[in-house]
Amino acid sequence: MRIIIVRPRKTFRVPIEAECLSPKVLSELDLEETKKLRVYEGNKIRRLEDLFIIKEEREGSEESLRIVLEGDFSKVWRIGEDMESGEVVVKGNCGPFLGLRMRGGRIVVHGNAGSWLGAEMSGGSIEVHGDAGDYVGAIFRGERPGRGMKGGEIRIHGNAGVELGGGMNKGLIVVDGSCGVMPGRGMRGGSILIRGDCEGRAGARASGGKVVICGKAGGVLPTFYISGIVPTVKVRGERLKGPFYLFVGDVLSNISCGCRLYISVNKNPELESYKELLEVKDVGPY
Repeated sequence: MRIIIVRPRKTFRVPIEAECLSPKVLSELDLEETKKLRVYEGNKIRRLEDLFIIKEEREGSEESLRIVLEGDFSKVWRIGEDMESGEVVVKGNCGPFLGLRMRGGRIVVHGNAGSWLGAEMSGGSIEVHGDAGDYVGAIFRGERPGRGMKGGEIRIHGNAGVELGGGMNKGLIVVDGSCGVMPGRGMRGGSILIRGDCEGRAGARASGGKVVICGKAGGVLPTFYISGIVPTVKVRGERLKGPFYLFVGDVLSNISCGCRLYISVNKNPELESYKELLEVKDVGPY
């Protein structure tokens, strides 16, 4: 295995546009060519070696590529952009747009990740051992719903920000912690699992897909209808014990209400009144 190790030469004060830090780019270059790649530091063009210490190692006979980023990369944007194979390991924090439009390969972050993590990705996997920012796996502003995440998996062991999985069409997002408002906004398909709490408005304008909230849901939008109470729910082979309220919606997006919203019964006592709507009463002939 070819291993490229990259360390910052200094603490960055402005964003670094470094889309070249991707296996798709570096797999075609030797070490000297890699050092000469151009990146933007703010509005200034720099060579990659001006900003980073770069070295190369070999491990075994496999021809795959691993990029190891050591240090604070929180100001470095677009790492792993368009990657199709290989591996990126970040030993620290990283900036926005990590794994942008990735189609394959694996990214692991031993720290926190910025906003737009895995935006519009269609394959591969991203694992973050800390927190992630806003718009994980989401579409960009102005894009039509369903143009967001199209496949792959994102797993966040900490918390995530707002609009988790916004506009997603396929794939899986798992958050072990809590998330901000509007997870699954405008989603058409795919699955979102939130093991912690949600700040509310889950599934706003969604027309498909599945959102599961194991903690507090922050209420339910009035455009979702109660469909039943289920003892368990399955997400990608994992069977989660409930009971869960099952809501369907969003009727404002599609009258067929294709999005399924599962909310923990035990963690949301304020939703108790919905049980009354499930009781069928004989009102006699009419």
